[in-house]
Amino acid sequence: MATVALITEEGAAHQQPYRAAIRDLDQIERVELVDPGGTTFAASTEVVGAKAGGAHASVAALLDAGAPDMAIVTMIAAHAPDVIRPLLDAGVHVMAEKPACIRVDDFAELVELADANGAHLMLALANRISPSVQDARRIIHDGGVGDLYAVRAVQVDDQTRIQRRLHDPDWTFQRALAGGGHLSWLGIHRLDMLSFLLGEDVVDVSAMTSVAGGAPIDVEDLAIVTLRFEGGALGVLFSGYLMDQKGHNGFTVYGSEGWVRSNEGEQGALEWRSISSAMAGANDRRFEYGDGFGGYTPWVEHTLRACLGEVEAPITAQDGLKALRVVHAAYESAATGASVTL
Repeated sequence: MATVALITEEGAAHQQPYRAAIRDLDQIERVELVDPGGTTFAASTEVVGAKAGGAHASVAALLDAGAPDMAIVTMIAAHAPDVIRPLLDAGVHVMAEKPACIRVDDFAELVELADANGAHLMLALANRISPSVQDARRIIHDGGVGDLYAVRAVQVDDQTRIQRRLHDPDWTFQRALAGGGHLSWLGIHRLDMLSFLLGEDVVDVSAMTSVAGGAPIDVEDLAIVTLRFEGGALGVLFSGYLMDQKGHNGFTVYGSEGWVRSNEGEQGALEWRSISSAMAGANDRRFEYGDGFGGYTPWVEHTLRACLGEVEAPITAQDGLKALRVVHAAYESAATGASVTL
């Protein structure tokens, strides 16, 4: 049985899903609550019930009471590094809501601290454990599409989240608090996923960004990013707030012997075509997935088990840093009009 800490603040993202995960996971016996402003304690206690432990105004106070097995950190991005740093300094494993910084150098310092103290630092990029992503990765790594040619990914979300707070924008639409817009908040999921699928790092980035919806925000609501992977494959990401409701997402990987794609036409399926003789004439295959996977609970469970030494961590601190470097390289490219080599 484990003790976790939930470290958050007013306005931080995904508080309710993390509370629900803590409530529902049998592995978690106790949760210590940390909120410098103290405004979220009541809401957290209402959800986690009898698992609620102490309520602390700082990480220092939490550590004085005893180190948890894992800290879940969901903070406004600009505030996250100062919260994560003392946890890692004490050797506490951290699962942090992305992007967890507004400057890549700040996260790079956290990675060094995590490595020095033998602590996990895991950004919440939960697409990695999705069954369709796991299956596609296995197919690709087993040579199921041959030599890699190209990849494409889409992450389109609702414009309404901007419009309904047009004169009081959420922190995720303020550069000083978020560091960027759609790309750093949601597009990062797809950027990380593409590297995870291919098992290759991005080495060159070029991008264009805009505020397609015309809202008075100082971050992008649309980004088109092109990528070159270390093995030579090219990629593109279409990332934006463009629809009136939760939108489109998916990916396709093309190779010399076929392709594999997920969620084409918003169908919860993985499709695979290969001309390899190993397919024994069944060149087209389809895998369908039910509604059993989703939300934050499987991710919290997996990361906690990694902290307890039961499974391999689904993402390393270096993986998170690489994804953030690609995001910020895209911003640099969009600002300068030049491609950026990583």
